[in-house]
Amino acid sequence: MTQSNYYSFFQAQLQAHSSSVASDILNLLEKHYPKEYGGLEDKEHEELISFLNKLVNMIGENIVEKGDSIQRATDLGERIGEIVSQREGVLSDYIAKLSLYKEAIWTFVENQTRGRNESFKQLMDIVNRIDLLFNYIVHGFTLAFSKADQRKVNDYEEKYLKLSTPIVPIMDHVAILPIIGEIDEKRANVIIEETLRESNELDIDWLVIDLSGVYQVDDLFMSHLEKLLTSLEILGLKPILTGMRPDLSMRAVQMGLVSKTKEDVTTKATLKQAVAMLYDQTTK
Repeated sequence: MTQSNYYSFFQAQLQAHSSSVASDILNLLEKHYPKEYGGLEDKEHEELISFLNKLVNMIGENIVEKGDSIQRATDLGERIGEIVSQREGVLSDYIAKLSLYKEAIWTFVENQTRGRNESFKQLMDIVNRIDLLFNYIVHGFTLAFSKADQRKVNDYEEKYLKLSTPIVPIMDHVAILPIIGEIDEKRANVIIEETLRESNELDIDWLVIDLSGVYQVDDLFMSHLEKLLTSLEILGLKPILTGMRPDLSMRAVQMGLVSKTKEDVTTKATLKQAVAMLYDQTTK
């Protein structure tokens, strides 16, 4: 039998017996993971068998190499990874389960060669082809996990950034926004969005923005500060800047922000001075 006919033979066999191989895979899963797979409901059992059947068919279809074989294997692995990454579990455990899929298919291939005249090399060619396809399935699988992990990191980071932007009401229609630490592009955008949202919800007239805890002053920070001040004014709020250190004041002069603060924004050296001024105004 020629090499191409040999590949075509196993392609046909895997496709013809995909349901049987799918059952073999599930038997291995039940044997090695009895708590997880031993008591499946009928619907879960049917869905898993259906999925395994499709996987075996995909392997069978791509035993004979095609132009998109590798991409199809990668895409299948990524689809699997997207599903299981939503569950609790360790990546290495899921990969170990995929090895059982491969074991069942290898066993099927080995059984199909009994009583035939194919050489050991031909058998190894088929095994290596299956192994290659599974390697790309695992590659797609880990890609999906990596993307899921990155989404979680981004979600945690966004939640942290929102928590690091506290607006604290201190009296009727007055609140304080302390800005602390380094400000990058992402955090600056979160500060602006959250400040405008909370200021509107709190129904305040004055917002004291304390800058005494800002570590780094650069053009990015100053441009976002100007954007924040302008946005607050559009909402009808009166911003007050406090804690402007000498380096911050110099950068404000260089960027032309000083003229803006003179006209529209009140500045005070300290937070204490701003609070005292507002107390006098709100109690008159």
